Amino acid sequence: MKIELDSEFSTSNKIISYSDVSFTLKETQIKTNLVISKDRLIENWSVDSYQNLATQHLDQFISWQPELILIGTGMIPSFPNPELIAYAGSKNIGLEIMDTGAACRSYNLLIDEGRDVVACLFLPDN
Repeated sequence: MKIELDSEFSTSNKIISYSDVSFTLKETQIKTNLVISKDRLIENWSVDSYQNLATQHLDQFISWQPELILIGTGMIPSFPNPELIAYAGSKNIGLEIMDTGAACRSYNLLIDEGRDVVACLFLPDN
């Protein structure tokens, strides 16, 4: 699904489109789970599924000092491990769980608002 046209003058990482098998950022197509912020990108993220996400995985993104972490869980939003929410909250960082499509759209909107957000996105077919 195409979600937003990116300005050629934009310096932020934006998600142009996503499908069941890939994400598109500007002219780059990524066929793996990823982590994205306005100025950072981790392709081939070592976490292979949402169910394997643990607090130690959040530490790297917390060091980026976001105000919010979005987690896209695939096709269907899943309830998170309560430990993840408590851990992010203890660092004064919000943590939102949603399906990957909603996470992509929310990420772009928040970046456009100038917010510091990190999105951890799992492909819908995972």
